[in-house]
Amino acid sequence: MPWLRRGLLAVLALDAAGWMLVLAGGLPSGPATARTSLAGARLVRVLPAGNRVLSGPRLTEVNGLVSGMGGIWLTGGTATRSHILYAVNPVTSQISATVTLPSRLIINPGDVAAGAGAIWVADGANLYRIVPGLTGQTVTRPFATLPHGGLIGDVVTTKGAVWVDDTTDGTVDRYAATTGRASAPITIGHTAGAMTAGDGGVWVADPDRHTVSRISLTRHRVNTVVTLPGSPTHLATTGGSLWVTDGTGRVNTVGPAGRIRTVRVGGQATGVAAANGSVWVSSTATGTLSRIDPGRAAVTATIHVGERPYAVAATPRATWVAVLGQPVMMHTPAPRSAADTLRWLLPLCR
Repeated sequence: MPWLRRGLLAVLALDAAGWMLVLAGGLPSGPATARTSLAGARLVRVLPAGNRVLSGPRLTEVNGLVSGMGGIWLTGGTATRSHILYAVNPVTSQISATVTLPSRLIINPGDVAAGAGAIWVADGANLYRIVPGLTGQTVTRPFATLPHGGLIGDVVTTKGAVWVDDTTDGTVDRYAATTGRASAPITIGHTAGAMTAGDGGVWVADPDRHTVSRISLTRHRVNTVVTLPGSPTHLATTGGSLWVTDGTGRVNTVGPAGRIRTVRVGGQATGVAAANGSVWVSSTATGTLSRIDPGRAAVTATIHVGERPYAVAATPRATWVAVLGQPVMMHTPAPRSAADTLRWLLPLCR
C-alpha cells in the first residue's frame, strides 16, 4: 500500500528529528469570496444559497466526516484522547455530544458512516456501533473485527447492513446491522480503499490498480469494474453517476454506460460529496471547495474555506468541510512512544 508506506516514512523522519506537526488557530466566518484565513483544524459550513462560509467548532485533530441520522458526525482527537466521535448540531454548528473510542492510533482513512440505525466508527481492525442520542458514551466493545489483523479502509451503510473493506487484502465484508452476522468476503483487488453506496450498489476503490468496482446489492458480487486515470481517493454517487477524486487537480465522473468525464478543480482534490443537485469537491492545496453541476460536469463556484480542506459531507441545507489547518513546526519534547507519534502525524500525511 504505497500511501501507507509514504505516511510511515514521513513519521519516522519527523520522529528522528524530534519535531512534531501541530494544528493551531482558526478560520473566521465571512463571505465565500474571502481568502483570509488563519491556521487551525475546524469544521466549516457552506450554505448553498450564496455559497456563504460559516465558521464551526475548532478541533485539535480531524479525520472523518459524514452526515446522516439527523446530524453531522466528525471523528478526531485531542492531546489526551486518540479517537473521539463528535456529534455536531446541523442548526447551530456546535458540538452537541462526544463518544470516546478505545483507539491508540488514528489511521483509518474513512472511519465513520451514518445509517442502518447507528453511527459506525472504524478503529484499526475494529468496527464500533454507536446509537445517536446517548451522550457521554465510552465505547469499549467492538461490533465486529476483521480477521487476521486487517485494517479497515472505509465504512458505508445500506438498508439493514454495514460494509467495511480491508486494505490489507483487498476484500469487502458485509455485516447485518442488528446481529453482526457477516456474509462471505468479496474480493476487489490488490487493495481496497474508499467506498460509497448508492443506485443499488456499493462502489469500492482499488488505489493500486486505479480501479473502482461495483458490488451489486442483490447479487452480492462485483458486476462492474472501471479503470480510472489516477489512484482513487474519495467517492460519491448521485443521479446514476459516480464521482471520484484522485489527489490531483481533477475529479472524474463515471456515467451509467461507463463513460468517464473529467472536471478540473483546485489542486489536490480530496473529499467529495453530493446533495441537492450539486457535487462538492474539496481541494487541499488551494484551500477551496468546488461546486459542480453534475448534469453539465462543470464547476459553477469556487469557494475559499480555509487551510487544507479535506473531508466533505453534504445535506440539502448545507455542505460541511473538515479543514485540517496549516501545519506549524513547533519544537516539542520527544513522544513517549511510536504510537504517540503516529497518532499525531498520520492524519497529516494525506
